[in-house]
Amino acid sequence: MSETDFKSPLDMFYQWEQQTPDKTWLRQHDGVEWVNISWSQAGQTARALAAGMRELGLEDGDRVGLYAENSARWMLLDLAIMMAGLVSVPIYTSMPEDKIRYVVDHSGMKLLWVGDKCARSVEAVREGFPGIQVLGCGYGQGDEDWARLEQTKPLQGQPQRAHSDLWSISYTSGTTGEPKGVMHSFETLPFSAKELGFFAETGPDTRFFSYLPLAHIAERCVIDIHSYYAGAMVGFNRDKESFVADLLEIRPTFFFSVPRIWANLKAGIIAQLGKENWLRCIEEPEFGRATGEKILASMGLDQVTIALTGSAPIPPDDIRAWRCLGMPLCEGFGQSETMGGTFNPIEGFKIGSVGQMISPNSEMKISEEGELLLSSQGNMLGYYRNPEKTAETLVDGWIRTGDKGRIDEDGFLFITGRVKDIFKTAKGKYVAPAPVENRFGLLPGVEQCCLVGCGLPQTVMLTVLSEGVDAASMLESLQSQMEAVNAQLEVHERMSHVIVCAEAWTIENGLLTHTLKILRDDLEKRYQDLIENALAGDNSVVLEAASLAASA
Repeated sequence: MSETDFKSPLDMFYQWEQQTPDKTWLRQHDGVEWVNISWSQAGQTARALAAGMRELGLEDGDRVGLYAENSARWMLLDLAIMMAGLVSVPIYTSMPEDKIRYVVDHSGMKLLWVGDKCARSVEAVREGFPGIQVLGCGYGQGDEDWARLEQTKPLQGQPQRAHSDLWSISYTSGTTGEPKGVMHSFETLPFSAKELGFFAETGPDTRFFSYLPLAHIAERCVIDIHSYYAGAMVGFNRDKESFVADLLEIRPTFFFSVPRIWANLKAGIIAQLGKENWLRCIEEPEFGRATGEKILASMGLDQVTIALTGSAPIPPDDIRAWRCLGMPLCEGFGQSETMGGTFNPIEGFKIGSVGQMISPNSEMKISEEGELLLSSQGNMLGYYRNPEKTAETLVDGWIRTGDKGRIDEDGFLFITGRVKDIFKTAKGKYVAPAPVENRFGLLPGVEQCCLVGCGLPQTVMLTVLSEGVDAASMLESLQSQMEAVNAQLEVHERMSHVIVCAEAWTIENGLLTHTLKILRDDLEKRYQDLIENALAGDNSVVLEAASLAASA
């Protein structure tokens, strides 16, 4: 697509700044009250911040880190980084220090903005990273730095960037090794956001609600950059405790979530209605609609016209139930390397699929090995300073997604598994099981172990003890080992339970290959009921026999 055919996020910002200068773009609670920031106010602030960063000595193409919670200031800094000719590098607020250090060093970062609610304070980051400039951008500890740069004489006019310029480097969580820096230009990920807007029919009257990490490329595309193309307002969640209160304040019309959040919302509804009435909502449409009007209004979700879910599977019955309640839930697919993926339409959707391509200008196909391949203008440029991995993943314009899938006769995509053993929990983040298993398996008495968790709230370690070991005597050791290993893991990787299986996994019982490799999917299916019973119980270390006896 040529420079004249496509409008970048900056182009779109200037459009709304001129056409609707006084309309609210961002809504943020500053600790005292809700504050509305218009397109013109955002432009003035971003130009001042951009000028301030340039005065700090930053030059074209320098990398700037955003290690901060979701807020209006996050998006204002993102805009300012674009205006200043710089490259944004988002960092998860929960990322361990060793991985933050890797991202800082690998990206060659010159400046790091730090929020109020990160795992490390501004001062701690300054002490730990003396080689780069560190500034606060929170509404508490970051106010002084923010105010100082905000007072800089702003840039003038409408600073432009070439569409092919490097816009952002988004680092993966690094569960398969060191984090990989996914590079996007001003016309790759933004292209996907623009196309999603056409698909979802969003516009200036749309209201977005931002609470999933903006460091994750899905939230960046589906909420942040999407708002530029829709000309729509974005409201921010303060924290978990204020989640419903903030929803009631913002009243989103577009709601994006992951299966874990949908499961939490469902649990809250069942606590009010009872499971029988939840199921009745599916069986009796009129009852479902009437119930949904009250329930959704009490949650601030009654004005949602389209709701998206992705990043991990969601039970088909849950989609049916939400739709019967009046929530137009649509399942979709995308990844850091390309958000030019798929979504189910509100009408004509297919339960169990992740939908059709959101853009007629994108393509998907299944390789001879059964792997899903995607071709789109939204595809990444490659991995930063990693040509080998880039060549493995981006082949002749096609992203090798690593997911197995099938495409039906109507163009609907069904994800059937992973090419490798890596899986996603209900939090929508990948977990590489082998490193966790290797650490856990160091405990004497553990003969076999297998980490599972596809679609679960947290991972679960299935184990088999060595012959002759008394399982009851191992409970304390297993608990201690789980806690010790969890301390070395990121939050989404941590185990919630250890289950001791009564039977060894063998070739004969179909749980090992002939080369003695564990058949992870078969193992997870075999012990599905056991896992569910364990999750419903009070003990974090469970013996198979005890679990089965308790549920009998």
